[in-house]
Amino acid sequence: MTSSLLLNTATPTFGELFTNGRTFAVPRFQRNYKWDEDQWEELWEDLIAAAENDKEHYMGAIVLKTHETRKHFEIIDGQQRLVTLTLLILAAVKCFESWAEKGQEPAANNERAQLYRGRFLRAKDAASLVETSRLVLNRNDAAFFKSTLLQLRKPIAPHRLRESEKLMWRAFTYFVKQLQDRYGSNHDAPGLSHLLDAASDKLLFIQILVSDEMDAYTVFETLNARGTQLTVTDLLKNYLFSRFGQDEHAIDVAEDQWNRITTGKEKDFPKLLRHYWNSHHGVTRPPRLFKEIRESIKKHDDALALLDELEAVANLYSALRNPDDELWLELPAARKFVAEIDLFGVTQCYPLLFAAWQHLRSEFVAVLRICSVISFRYIVIGKLNTQPMERAYVEAARKVRQGVITTPAQVLVSLRSLYVSDEQFESDFALAKIPTPNKLVRYVLFALENHLSGNVRSYERDGATVEHILPENPDDAWQAIFPEASNDIYRLGNYTLLEAGANRKIERKQIGDKKIEFLKSSYVLSNNFGWSEWTRSQLNDRQRWMAKTATAIWRLNF
Repeated sequence: MTSSLLLNTATPTFGELFTNGRTFAVPRFQRNYKWDEDQWEELWEDLIAAAENDKEHYMGAIVLKTHETRKHFEIIDGQQRLVTLTLLILAAVKCFESWAEKGQEPAANNERAQLYRGRFLRAKDAASLVETSRLVLNRNDAAFFKSTLLQLRKPIAPHRLRESEKLMWRAFTYFVKQLQDRYGSNHDAPGLSHLLDAASDKLLFIQILVSDEMDAYTVFETLNARGTQLTVTDLLKNYLFSRFGQDEHAIDVAEDQWNRITTGKEKDFPKLLRHYWNSHHGVTRPPRLFKEIRESIKKHDDALALLDELEAVANLYSALRNPDDELWLELPAARKFVAEIDLFGVTQCYPLLFAAWQHLRSEFVAVLRICSVISFRYIVIGKLNTQPMERAYVEAARKVRQGVITTPAQVLVSLRSLYVSDEQFESDFALAKIPTPNKLVRYVLFALENHLSGNVRSYERDGATVEHILPENPDDAWQAIFPEASNDIYRLGNYTLLEAGANRKIERKQIGDKKIEFLKSSYVLSNNFGWSEWTRSQLNDRQRWMAKTATAIWRLNF
């Protein structure tokens, strides 16, 4: 039967969510509890404000997957908030019970503790009269939550708890302290009850009901909700792991593998996944990605194969963002081009690089250089639309995987449409601006300097400073020469490299004084400076000269 997307536009309160015997479960393989003190404190302050001002406070959207009975729900998004609110309720129950133990209205406080337990923590089935927890956590957090927190027991060895268990225990003790500090001195049970009533009646949610994970994905893409990327990652994990059925050994192995794939890349994982998928299947727009994966991965073996491939590509993905990654120890020549592609902020070439790493490993550095030069011409200087770039790289990746492309020369031919011609590149470069401070400026200047001097100076480690010939803060004399100085200050032709001391010495001096220092410099860009005047005309001449040099540096031969 075709699923239908259900959007409930009502705004239930926290108390209304936990009515009529409703129960909530975090999907078995969803992420663990993550919130820390910053989030606890923010929630606490919001709740205090709602109670004191008698005003409603919106807690954002929660996405719940429904079942036929409409009594049981899976928490697709909103887990952190609902778990934290539950821990706050538990902390309040602890306060009531501790006051009763101290002889402060024991009967009344015990009754209050039972009242809030029944209202928020326990559910009883009307037919069987079996009592269960209203909230069930994932496979990693469920046992600790059920056997320790819900029982208000102190862990035997808190230091041995896993990270998510430590966070839940710390959240519980944080709220106990806040409540005791605020209400404990006078054993103010009415005040604490008023706060819990505010939590029940003043904290409002936007409730979105979906019938399956595909609908949940659609909701996230449509609303662009906070935390969407991580939740979409969870949806994929939940789906893949469901392919293993009840095979606990396979699930444990897959969980370890999943952690290796995503640790440190949680927010970027959807991008990594899309690059991988595009590399194999062609350009897939983000809204269709989850659907295509779900349609393709049907069996236990399919899920295993995908995890194996994702683990391999995840290591490469991390290395492509870090030229010092240990992966490049076996391929040190790659570091220069990895650093350049990362500096340019280019990721469209990743599908091709994923394919080349697998099928053209011995020629990988050559493919990297092709991507770097194309990116500099196309994006950094040309500032062209990236959509054609993505399509061309993905098509090249598929041809590499199919064996149609087997050499860097064939890669280059396949990407010819992205290679900005010498004439156009020279024209674009002659007008290019890059504001400072910016590592790109240093990169460009040092590339020119090294080409002209034959040296190999590092734009990252060399001590040169970037000198603005027309100063960044021009005085009246400079303003008279450049009445619209802001249009020219950040043009590449207005930059040169200079020793730090000389740069400070000349500051906003006129070109005659600056040139004296330029000619003393060890940098060719300065000691070959041949202009005795500095106007827009001279700036244009110098930048055109730079553009001709740049065309020789950033060039690929077809």
